[in-house]
Amino acid sequence: MELHQIGGALWRQRLLVLLVLAVTAAAVAVGVALAPKTYRATAVLAAAADPATLESPDDLDALRGTLAELASSRELLTEVQGTLDVERQVSDLRSAVDAEWVGGTILIQVVAEDSDPQVAADLANRVAVTLPYYDPSTDAFRFTQTNEAQPPRTYSSPNLLLAIGGGAALAIVLAVVAAVARDRRTSTVDDGSALEEATGAPLLAHVGVPRDPTTLPALYPGTAAADVFRQLRIALEAEAAGAPVSRVVVAGVTPGEVNVWVGANLAISLANVGRTVLLVDGRIGPRHGRPIAAEPDTPGLFDVLAGTELSRAVSPGPVELLSVLPAGDAGSEPYESMLETVFADKMAEAEATYDVVVVLGPALESCDDARVMAARGALLMVVPEGQVSAAALRAHADRVRSVGAGLLGSVLVGRRAERVLT
Repeated sequence: MELHQIGGALWRQRLLVLLVLAVTAAAVAVGVALAPKTYRATAVLAAAADPATLESPDDLDALRGTLAELASSRELLTEVQGTLDVERQVSDLRSAVDAEWVGGTILIQVVAEDSDPQVAADLANRVAVTLPYYDPSTDAFRFTQTNEAQPPRTYSSPNLLLAIGGGAALAIVLAVVAAVARDRRTSTVDDGSALEEATGAPLLAHVGVPRDPTTLPALYPGTAAADVFRQLRIALEAEAAGAPVSRVVVAGVTPGEVNVWVGANLAISLANVGRTVLLVDGRIGPRHGRPIAAEPDTPGLFDVLAGTELSRAVSPGPVELLSVLPAGDAGSEPYESMLETVFADKMAEAEATYDVVVVLGPALESCDDARVMAARGALLMVVPEGQVSAAALRAHADRVRSVGAGLLGSVLVGRRAERVLT
């Protein structure tokens, strides 16, 4: 996912982003408030060289370093333990006290940590007072406590800046992940690049919703409206050039007459260039919309699946070389099993007679009929702009491919005048 796409997801899911940031900030604040606190106090001891000492400056510095190491010794801290006003174990004191010689100076810093700020200060001061008695030199130093430790006003652990920085980084990561995940599930596809990414198939055309879905602009070659379907036909043929397709199922993701409009005009456009075309209305049953009008008493697809000869059910179309097979009347009889067992064989029979069979399938959201019809063939997906999420499109594309059907491409139906994307 590119940076601008992440930015778009963050903007579209800005309320979720704000919620994640607020919840994470509150969690960090609560965690810091409830975490055990440690306070750090520092006392400074000066170890000046005695004027009478014979030690060299380098030896004196080494002795100061050794003296600093003795600050956390068991013997010294056992003595300090007895002077404290609170109960502390020597083992705890050894991990709480540290001292170091400040290089290039005569100073030794004694640092003590405790959950009580007053105890931390007392401990640092008592170690600084006791440390001269453990001088490893032969009275080479004169000791002075230059800075007495004071009870710290704020705790040293947990580190507030580190907690804020870590919490901010965590909040940003969680916000981005949550926004992108939710955007992929809920945001609708409204442009060609998003559609291609979701389906894994090319965008073949971007058309507007027709004012009247019963019109057939492909009947009038040379017009701007007919040119839309000419370009769609060319794009479809180019996409299928490597593996020619003799059966194309045109199915919308959502129900609507625009799906039929696209399929019918595509069939006419194919017939206009000399292809023999059979347009099959695969929307058996009233729940799938208004069927293609048939001649009185003419059988349809349902009857062909039930055993009627295909030639008896086919009617002439509105242009030469185009024939139409209406849906037929299934009544209350089940037909789903016939689609799975008989439909492919009947279409193979039709493909032996016609160059191309265009099937108008039910909406993918309504049932699995369209993808069953596309098995051993290909499907052209009609997608309404701004109505279907990318996640739903990915799921539909995967389900189409799961039956061995090819997804030739998609047509994005917008709200503007018909046009083709290049």
